[in-house]
Amino acid sequence: MHSNYSALPYKSFSPGTTLRRPVQQKEIQVTPTDPARLVMTDFEQTVPITELPTLPLPEANDRMITYGVRLLFVTKNDDTILGLITANDILGERPIKYIQKYGGSFNEITVNDVMTKRSQIEAISFNDLCNASVGQIIETMKMFNRQHALVIEEIDDNAFVRGLLSTTRISQQLGINIEPSNRARTFQELESVLMSAA
Repeated sequence: MHSNYSALPYKSFSPGTTLRRPVQQKEIQVTPTDPARLVMTDFEQTVPITELPTLPLPEANDRMITYGVRLLFVTKNDDTILGLITANDILGERPIKYIQKYGGSFNEITVNDVMTKRSQIEAISFNDLCNASVGQIIETMKMFNRQHALVIEEIDDNAFVRGLLSTTRISQQLGINIEPSNRARTFQELESVLMSAA
């Protein structure tokens, strides 16, 4: 390397130095007729929070609080998705049922023990979402009594989780509270909702 570069001076840390975090963008206000992409958290722009399946539940809960999220993707080291876990999974009945069946304590339960496995996860097609309205997404979330929905994008023979839909975020963007319908529905009905006109 050439020696014509000058070195930069070092500075000492002052007391109370903290980390700089990204500024939270104000949510874009939407209406039910707006394009559904406006309410999707796009993983081309936002990094999803992932964890290994061996993480104990208390630590998973702490991670959610730290990052201000209510869902973690459970992955292998290469980002292959094994499942997902929500705050409701951690703080709800799943740990209790696990302890009743296998014994132990809450602190000994790992994410793998109570997560929703990959084979049980359903998602909305990114192509369908791109042709849908916010109103269709609201109806979909209400019909299936879901707080979250994943969006899958397929490119050639590869599938990627492209984004996440959250009733909390959509409620903030609309300025209303989204109430579930508590009606049991099938995944085929979800597809028909997204395929129909707004």
